[in-house]
Amino acid sequence: MVVGFLLAAAGPAWAAEGPAPQPVAVAESELFEVVARLGEDGLVLHVDRPDSNAPVLAAELELEHGGKAVKAVFRPAQGDYLVADRAWLQAFGQPGSYPLAMTVIAGEDSDLLSADLRVVDTAEGPGAAAMDRRWGLALALLAAIAAGFWWRRRKGAQA
Repeated sequence: MVVGFLLAAAGPAWAAEGPAPQPVAVAESELFEVVARLGEDGLVLHVDRPDSNAPVLAAELELEHGGKAVKAVFRPAQGDYLVADRAWLQAFGQPGSYPLAMTVIAGEDSDLLSADLRVVDTAEGPGAAAMDRRWGLALALLAAIAAGFWWRRRKGAQA
């Protein structure tokens, strides 16, 4: 019974855990919006117009971080841009906030945008704190039940 209660108390914490947060950067200007997500393929970027949310396709997109620049490759099938340069992406391997400068050139329009790529420690994702609190609560409850049994047994032995 106690084990079942503890599993029931901890279960919602496991269910709330979900996938690890994905590193993301968002930049916006009067001409362009850029959303960048760091995933298994590399840094995937979506560029659109802020006034209409229309995608900006086949633009020139260059990113800079730490004095190193890299060009994003347009992927027509996905309608996005990809940076797959592992040497350049290696800088984002640790949790932290990384400043990015992005140059977008689309036809006659061009702009320089900046954003911070936020990489979260997966061990400290949004569900980790809730999980720690629930396990603490479950252990405190278990200790209270054990103390109750001990007290009851002690009272029975004295009578």
